[in-house]
Amino acid sequence: MSISTETCIERKEIMKGHVLHVTVDKVSIDDGQGGAQTTSTREVVWHNGACAIVPVTDDGKIILVRQYRYAAALAMLEVPAGKIEHDGESPDLCAARELEEETGFKAGDMKFLGFVYTSPGFCNERIYLYLATNLQKGEQHLDEDEFMNLEYYTPEEVEDLIDSNEIVDAKTIANFHKAMKYLAKH
Repeated sequence: MSISTETCIERKEIMKGHVLHVTVDKVSIDDGQGGAQTTSTREVVWHNGACAIVPVTDDGKIILVRQYRYAAALAMLEVPAGKIEHDGESPDLCAARELEEETGFKAGDMKFLGFVYTSPGFCNERIYLYLATNLQKGEQHLDEDEFMNLEYYTPEEVEDLIDSNEIVDAKTIANFHKAMKYLAKH
């Protein structure tokens, strides 16, 4: 069996916001086998993307932030992260900015670890993952509607928090997993 491809043939804009854009697209589906083309409808959330960072202190602690997430109705423990401000902004610049804004630290070394899609069944959001080391004190400057606590954990404690479902944020779990092979070297 071949993998099909889909091409947008009609788009209806539902909502254009500051963070995301929602469309309902009519798509043409090619079954990849030379068969008849079919059509279907796709509801899509478009997003500029984001960056997430595993910051590691000189003594090997991982800095996490605890903040309330309205959509989940829960205070969540997460890696520092934030959205790419505009189409075309470099993920590297976004990661450096968000690290300092949320934690008050700058990274002497920032290693790109790859990226993940949050929910590719309906959203194009891509989160770029980083590991930040050789941290130097900068200045925390949260947005006026942003409130969070900084918490410090060993890698083993983070693993336990994931296993016990204290950490349930997908970007945090993915980013921590990608950083694991580097954390033992600290």
